[in-house]
Amino acid sequence: MTPAFHHLDGGHPEGDWLADERWTGLPTLTIEPGRGMRRMVLLAAHPDDETLGAGGLLHRAARAGVPVEVIVASDGEASHPDSPTYDRVELARLRRDEVAAAVAILAPGVRVRHLGLPDGGLAVRVAAVAEALHDCVADLGVGAVIVAPWRHDGHTDHDALGAVAARVAEQTGALLLEYPIWLWHWGVRDDVPWSRLRVLPLGEDERKLKRRALATHVSQIAPLSEAPGDEVLLGAGMLAHFDRPFETFVDSSGLAGVELFERLHSAQVDPWQVRSSDYERRKRELTVGLLPRGRFARAYEPGCSVGELSAALAPLCDRLVCQDLSTTAVREARTRLAAYPQVEVREGRVPRDWPEGDFDLIVLSEIGYFLSPTDLDAVLRRARMTLRPGGYVVVCHWAHPIEGWELDGRDVHARAEELLDLPVHARHADEDVLLEVFGPCP
Repeated sequence: MTPAFHHLDGGHPEGDWLADERWTGLPTLTIEPGRGMRRMVLLAAHPDDETLGAGGLLHRAARAGVPVEVIVASDGEASHPDSPTYDRVELARLRRDEVAAAVAILAPGVRVRHLGLPDGGLAVRVAAVAEALHDCVADLGVGAVIVAPWRHDGHTDHDALGAVAARVAEQTGALLLEYPIWLWHWGVRDDVPWSRLRVLPLGEDERKLKRRALATHVSQIAPLSEAPGDEVLLGAGMLAHFDRPFETFVDSSGLAGVELFERLHSAQVDPWQVRSSDYERRKRELTVGLLPRGRFARAYEPGCSVGELSAALAPLCDRLVCQDLSTTAVREARTRLAAYPQVEVREGRVPRDWPEGDFDLIVLSEIGYFLSPTDLDAVLRRARMTLRPGGYVVVCHWAHPIEGWELDGRDVHARAEELLDLPVHARHADEDVLLEVFGPCP
């Protein structure tokens, strides 16, 4: 049931909220490009929702290099229906200016998209919201994150947006994080879905930035004038809920803490169609065809996914260690490679879980741009350190730009040439593939 409340009610005191012991030990959000999000879409019902509920998240994601888009469904023109100072058109224009200023503070350069739907009437215009969201996330699916008002927030516009965001997330595989706003005003402790909450801790500099952004929403935090009908909309008690040293999100799916590549493989066992794609088949043939000899004593392939390239390498190896950070991918690869007793499939992340020992073949196929620059450098240095005399490193990547990641294939190959410090034994480049074999190691 939708709770009955008024914004001028006293509301639930912030001190009482913070005194609840259930805040202790709540899981936190990790914001890194690629590690759970390749693009973030922040959906607001009205200008100021984006700052109140997710301003810290917006800033953190943009600062981390995650591509971000802010969608504001309505212009908030109904916030002061009895104002003698502003009509709806003027108030809508004012609030658009305010949200532009707020986003510019939190995430400079991030685009704000206005849908211009009626304030207070979003429940009957959800199709337009669904279309806009779908356009933003469908191409990335599991790699996208939708941040939207909580679907049980108690405001009809917030509830409508949360519900449509949940549907789009289910259809596309995107991760959904919902932010409560009015819950903190009308709710009591047992109204909170504690078991599904995740928090984003905010540093003092981030809190100051959020306060600056919120201060741009003058029409909501201060009276429009002294006249009746121009009263302040968000009083000090309400604003206190959003000055916490953390932001709060509802993770209804329970997947926010699951590694992106595990979510990819769980949603679709073979997310890159390596078993059926002509590109993947051709790339495997090129990789094997450029190998400098027909036999290797001990080889290593991190990022093996479901094991198709591993199956092409296995007949050429006395020992082959394959690795992936997805539990589902490891299970599939073990099934695929069961006929090759010389193959070991491990679960782990590079560079942290690099196997012990050395190798005379290391294959880095389409994993370099999924790493941070720091981790990529560490992987390349580790490859060089564990390469046996006479050994080779194969580096192979998609040649096109990669949206949502810090690096692309050309970046990876440039670092490989510098850090491996090995001659290029063989090279293939076309419009789709960059493939280089470095070695032999002296």
